[in-house]
This record gives sequence, C-alpha cells and structure tokens, in this order.
Amino acid sequence: MTYLKKTLFTTLVILASPAILANDLVLYDMTKKDPFTVNTQYPTYIENEGVDKLFDTFLQSKYISKYSQSWVSIQFERPKRVYEYVLTSALDAPKRDPKNWVLFGSNDGESWYELDKRNSITFSKRGQSLRFQVNDSLSFSRFKLDMKQEGTTAWGDSYLQLANFALISDTHLPIADFNVSQPVSTINQPIDIYANVANDPSKIIWSIPGATLFEAGNKAKAYFSKPGSYSVSLQAINTFGEDRVYRNNVIKVVDKSKPWVGHTTPKVKVVIEDSESAGAKRLLRLFPNIAQTIDRVTRDLAPLLYKNFAELPDFEQVTFTLKWMDTIAYRAGDDTNMEIAFSSKYITEKLAGKPDEDVRYELLGVLWHELTHGYQHFPKSVGYDDAGAHAFIEGMADLIRIQAGFHKTRSPKPSQSYLGGYTNTGFFLYWLSKEHDNFAYRFNKTAIELEKWRFDKAIKHVTGKDVDLLWSEYQQSLNSM
Repeated sequence: MTYLKKTLFTTLVILASPAILANDLVLYDMTKKDPFTVNTQYPTYIENEGVDKLFDTFLQSKYISKYSQSWVSIQFERPKRVYEYVLTSALDAPKRDPKNWVLFGSNDGESWYELDKRNSITFSKRGQSLRFQVNDSLSFSRFKLDMKQEGTTAWGDSYLQLANFALISDTHLPIADFNVSQPVSTINQPIDIYANVANDPSKIIWSIPGATLFEAGNKAKAYFSKPGSYSVSLQAINTFGEDRVYRNNVIKVVDKSKPWVGHTTPKVKVVIEDSESAGAKRLLRLFPNIAQTIDRVTRDLAPLLYKNFAELPDFEQVTFTLKWMDTIAYRAGDDTNMEIAFSSKYITEKLAGKPDEDVRYELLGVLWHELTHGYQHFPKSVGYDDAGAHAFIEGMADLIRIQAGFHKTRSPKPSQSYLGGYTNTGFFLYWLSKEHDNFAYRFNKTAIELEKWRFDKAIKHVTGKDVDLLWSEYQQSLNSM
C-alpha cells in the first residue's frame, strides 16, 4: 500500500475504498441534514428550553412544556418517507417523560394521517434514545408528534419534556461519518481515523488542522506534535451530491508530564440584563472584568475534578447573565454553551448591609458552586429529582467550594441524613476527602463508572465502607467538636 505524507495537514483528498459500498437502503436523520421549520402547540415556557432544543445534538438541553400534553410539528421542503423515529429522554424528572404519543404526517397542514401510535412507553434511564419503526410507506412534507405525559414530579408539576426528536428517512447521498480509534492520546502517538461513508462515494476529503497525516484508502493515520484539542472534518462526494461531518475537539493529545498544557478555557460572554439596581452596580464594581474572573476560576477548578484536560467536558462558551430574579443563581445551557445566571435582586436585598470584602467572597463562592455544576459528571441512571442524585450534584458543588476556600461563612451542622445536598452533604464529603486520596475526582467519576448509580453505592465504591457507618462517624465527630 502506498502512503502519502502531509505535514501540518490542512486538507487531504483520497479516493474512497472499494470496501465502502452502497447499501440497499441507507437511512439518515432528516432533522440533522435537511432544512425545516418547526412549530409547537404552546409558546416557550422556559427561556432556552424551547422547541428548537429538540433538534440540537446535546443531551443536556431539552424542550419543556408547562402542559402535560402538547404537539410539535416539523415542515420540510419536500415530501419524504419516514422509516423510523427516535425520542430521547431528558436528563432529569422521569415523571415528565412522554408516555403516550401519536406521530402524524400531512402535506397541507390541514389533513393529518396517523403514521404510528404508542402507549405506556417507559424510558428506563436518563438520556435514553428509543427508536420506533414506521410501517407506512406514504411520503409527507409535514410531521406532527402529539405527546402526553402521565405523572406528577417531586416538585408538584405535570410538565412534559423531551431532550431530542429525530425523523429517519432514506437517501442516495454519501452520508459522511468517521470513527476515531483513540480519542485521547499522547504526543507523536499514532491515531487511526476511519471513514465510514455509505452510498459509494467517489471522493472523500479530510481536514485535520495541526496533524501530520498518512492515508490509505478510507483510513487515515494522524500524529500530533503538540498537546491540545483537535477537530476533524470529513467531506464525501458521489454522483448524487455531497455530505460533510465536522466534530469539534474530537481528538485530545496530552503531555503526561504536563497534563494541563493544551487546556483551552471556553470564551466568556457577559450579558447584563439589569445594570441599574444597586446589586447590579455593586457586582460590576467588585468584578470589573467578570469574564476574566470566570476564566481564572475555571482554570483553578478543573484540576480538583479531573486529572488532565482531556477528561474535562468541552464547552465552546460560558454565558454569564446578570438579571433581577428570585433565584440566587443557576446553571443551564447545553454541551457547548454553559449558562450561568446571577441574581442582582439577591445582591441588592440580601447582601446590602455587608462590606465589599464579604460580598466579593460570597459571590466568588457562588461562582465556584455554579461552575462546578457545569463541569461535574451527572448520574445518567437517575433523574435530578432523585434524593441521592440531588445530594451528589449539590454536595459535590459545595465540596469543591469548600476545597477552594469559599466556605468560611458556613459550618457543618449535625443532621439526620446525608441527602440534604449543599453544605449538609458538602461538609460530609469534605470530611471523607481528608481520609481518602483524590476523593473529589473519584467520587465525581462514579457518575459514569456505575451503571446503576446510587449515592450509597458511589460512597462504598470510593471508600470501601457503608455510607451509614461513615455518616454515623461523621456525626459523632461533629458532636465532639
């Protein structure tokens, strides 16, 4: 086999391998490739959780309706046959999952034809994608999914929510895809990248900036001389047209002796919705460059949760919003844009009598807590309304806040349960961290290591001891103080 070498590779054109053959029927996700417009029965209930979130690629985002039943409609430019469709559950609140639904098709938006109907469907875990076949062979340009949930959450609501919705059709285009053999590697170690293109492409074109590449057919072998995150793009062409796939930061190259060299923090966007209140003016005076503060906290926080930058979740942007609201702060967003909001009302009303030094200290603590939410792992087998998941999520965020030194306005207190979250769980985890090396890193990792995650199982996984025994010892230590 002849290899062609390119140094500091930008683009490389190769002939497709004969092993890439057209299937009898090639299926693809219409909502990812084709232009469409979308509508829903009710207006957006929660900002940044509108119907458009059903069609992004991020599990952390979701569509939510304040009503237990609602429909979503999609209109494409041309009629297509749908062979399958996919629904993905949101990461929280299982009671909000749709249980019953009907998928309709139409060509005029007036007459709707029933394509598929499902009842009493249960998602067994968070972020689970369920695929359903459509046996009807008719083609439509419009589709409507009418969903209904059945249940009341721990918060007393009966909202309906879903993370993603996909419609699967057939195509003659060369649907581009690729696999990376080793997404995390070290300097100058080879990484194999395999093109996986259906429908007999005549040409495929790679773009991997920063790589030294060798190619052979549909396989590329990449070398990287510097640590960092690298993106890969693949273009495929056949007689019917072309298709492209791009994956940002899909390859991470780590220098083992300097595990954080190559770490690039996300850009920070600052949105000031309230600039006139006393609290807003105070925050802006105490933090004249809030973007720089967020960047610095991010750099200090990451090594408390992870061993190297390749383990860190990727965000292209952190959006910081200052607004007048009742909640002190919250974290939202998706896999590329972390959103953090601070309450100017809280600063105005609750911190008015405190000196600047105390206010700055408190707000930095809140920032550490919310940024931890952005970067920590979340258990996928349980919802956020699970008591153990709540204790894990909020306890981990306060553990990191304590370890960062922003806890001096709070102190541990005796309690009946370790499931309270925040300082209740945070100080317990901090107590455990004194006896167990790398506790925060290891406990955080249980969310992705344990298939059926529970708080008690996670504690035993890290410490080797039952949580009830540890909690009893911890309570005794508090009582003896």
